[in-house]
Amino acid sequence: MPWLLDVMRNNSIICLGAGVSQLPLIQAAKRRGYNVIAIDRNPKAPGFLLADIKIVESTYDTAKVLNALHSFEKRHHFIGLVARASGPALKTAAAIAEEFHLPGLSREIVPLATEKSRLREFCKSHGILMPKGQKISQIEELDPNFPMPLIVKPDLPLIGKKDVRVVWELSDLELAVKSAIQSSGNDFAEVEEYIDGVDVGCLFHANKGKCTVKTFWDELVGVRQNGNILGLGVSVPSVIVDSAVEPKIRSIAKSLASFFTSINALLILALRIDLEGNIYIIELHADLGGDLIAEELFPLANSSFDYFEYCISVALNDDSKSMEPMFSPSAILYISDCFKEKVSFDKVIALKHNGLGLLHQTIIEYYDAKRFYKETVSSHLKFYKSFGGNDVKN
Repeated sequence: MPWLLDVMRNNSIICLGAGVSQLPLIQAAKRRGYNVIAIDRNPKAPGFLLADIKIVESTYDTAKVLNALHSFEKRHHFIGLVARASGPALKTAAAIAEEFHLPGLSREIVPLATEKSRLREFCKSHGILMPKGQKISQIEELDPNFPMPLIVKPDLPLIGKKDVRVVWELSDLELAVKSAIQSSGNDFAEVEEYIDGVDVGCLFHANKGKCTVKTFWDELVGVRQNGNILGLGVSVPSVIVDSAVEPKIRSIAKSLASFFTSINALLILALRIDLEGNIYIIELHADLGGDLIAEELFPLANSSFDYFEYCISVALNDDSKSMEPMFSPSAILYISDCFKEKVSFDKVIALKHNGLGLLHQTIIEYYDAKRFYKETVSSHLKFYKSFGGNDVKN
């Protein structure tokens, strides 16, 4: 009987990637008693030590990964997929989900999560606010009417905020564009108008066209004298929580999820909000997040919330843990520049405070000596005060 064969086969979760960032997901799956089939091009990837099956293939090579998985199909019952991956690997994640009928991404959403220009085109066509921008392969293609300052970034970024730069002077534009093109996976740069404001992350579950917002956090960034953008840290709860902006962001996430009725996955919206409360989409992530938000920030702010357990629940199409976590005011600050792909565990400072405004005041005091050209990290406190926060003296 077919159903009996399914029961007899090993229930297995596929993990796309077996590096350090995938370890918590593999551990969470193992705690639930599932087999893990891990995929990574590095035969010495640490996740392979915990996995039941290892597939040594590049997560970028979709065809080889699918072929390898088919070879285990008779002995393993694939029940879920977790993919803490970015860039071209997301195409493989979507292909696995579609090939084996698992909750996950669809191929139609992957370009929006990997190419800045494709997301901008999508937002424009659906009336969603996003900074004005242009995709170019050389500086001569840029519209001369773009107002300064500008933000220049790789169109298909491969490493964090590498070669993402604010350009204040026209004389610095050519070098910024060349650097962004060289760091892009598709040889294009994305040039956008620069909007001053706060950076907020919104984690939501998009499930068959419906949206469940899970949480918000603040991304703390600074801009150096040369315009290079640095990731300085992250904090919760976001300054937008309980403000007039929060329901608007929820509405944007709901609208975005409604266009993708075939996906069942966690997504992250990176937003820029100016001090008047206007909301702009900056990026869409489908990689489950990084920057130690799940490993360090969430446990610091709420020890009972296990993000990786929640990721496994979503992968299994189990919404029993869909409650939004409550966070005490907390932040992790990166000691070193965050141009590299991973942030080191031993190079962060953890902060907790009784009040959100007081937390951001402490963050500003910590960064006072950093001498950024534009201290955008202070914008969160300004926003908090402007929208009703009252635990800091003016």
